[in-house]
Amino acid sequence: MCETNLAMGSIIQSFERITKYTCLKSRRYQLDYERASMVDFDDNLDQQYVSQPGERSFHAGTKSVYEMAAMWAKQESPLCYFLDGSRRTYKIEDFPINSQCLPMIAGQVGVGVCERVNRQLRPWGNFKLKNVLAVTVKLHRDGSSAESHNAYFANLRDQINADAAAHSLHFLALDELLYYQGQIGDNFEDKAIARIQDYMIEQEKRKVAELVQAKCLSDDAWLLKDGSLEYAKINRKDDEFVFNNIRSNYQHVIGVSKSFNPELARMKNNQSASRIIAELKQFERTPAFKYRTDRVDGEFAIWYLRIRDSHNYNQSPFDGVVKVEKVLVSPDERENGLMTEEVDNISSWIVNERNPVCYGKDSRWQNHLYPVYLTEQFVKSRYMSTEHFTNLF
Repeated sequence: MCETNLAMGSIIQSFERITKYTCLKSRRYQLDYERASMVDFDDNLDQQYVSQPGERSFHAGTKSVYEMAAMWAKQESPLCYFLDGSRRTYKIEDFPINSQCLPMIAGQVGVGVCERVNRQLRPWGNFKLKNVLAVTVKLHRDGSSAESHNAYFANLRDQINADAAAHSLHFLALDELLYYQGQIGDNFEDKAIARIQDYMIEQEKRKVAELVQAKCLSDDAWLLKDGSLEYAKINRKDDEFVFNNIRSNYQHVIGVSKSFNPELARMKNNQSASRIIAELKQFERTPAFKYRTDRVDGEFAIWYLRIRDSHNYNQSPFDGVVKVEKVLVSPDERENGLMTEEVDNISSWIVNERNPVCYGKDSRWQNHLYPVYLTEQFVKSRYMSTEHFTNLF
């Protein structure tokens, strides 16, 4: 009769048994804490301003939505769903292969949706925290295409899960075994984290698709997503999440970013719009600009909205300003931009979500919308502690 190992930490042991490689022990820690001082903007350097307005009645200056927000405050908001995706990453081991020693990075990935009914926020749908591990693509010596890599690492994941279950009563099942690529001189930890980030974005797309399939979204029920809608381009033509195939899912979806790079914003003459953004008065918005990016097969209307007045204790003139994105879905929208009334309405809905504040609980409180903050807290409350999660490997 085989002796069963009751100890925790079976994933790496199973990995070594199956691959015949021996990992090098290293300190296990959460990478997000180690990199907390890094500036992390929620937009992309490759977005390109299109020399066309993103709305029909284009105005060169700023515009106040105060009166429209006051009108909307007297009725039920069409913002009914709030989505937040986040991930935590951890250094687990170092992995010697050929002449290199490459990191193994684990991640907890959570994507949650909260629904507002009768002014009460509650979780929507099934929530499952995803456990992932990112390793070097060099493990697959015979593969050259994305399809062969995907098949190899999916099979390896299944083998690891089966082996871990056979050898331990306390094992962590991997939802995904991801692979990263890179060249000598690259920061391989960053490459691994980027793969986990891409996996999180894929889960966000799935959540949006679930809402659409459940017929939750409509003219009277919109989804507000925390962060950018500029999803990465997918090259596989048959992939279910190729942007051209899912564009219609985003008819009633808004992206709101708390952190953005103001230097990427451009006015009609392609000059920087950072000053006009910084000088926005409370409840004012910029014109909607049209952007495209190589990351996606589509165009966006993007504008900036000040939800809170500037104060002396702000760390930046952009505190209290959010970046708003709306996918241009129909051919008419892609040609002519959004209706200006729709841009005003969306801005008004967002303004009315600024209170209550989470001052003292989040350093980004000036840019937070309260339902988004609550959704974010719901997702984060489901994470395992660093010590517990890393010991499961």
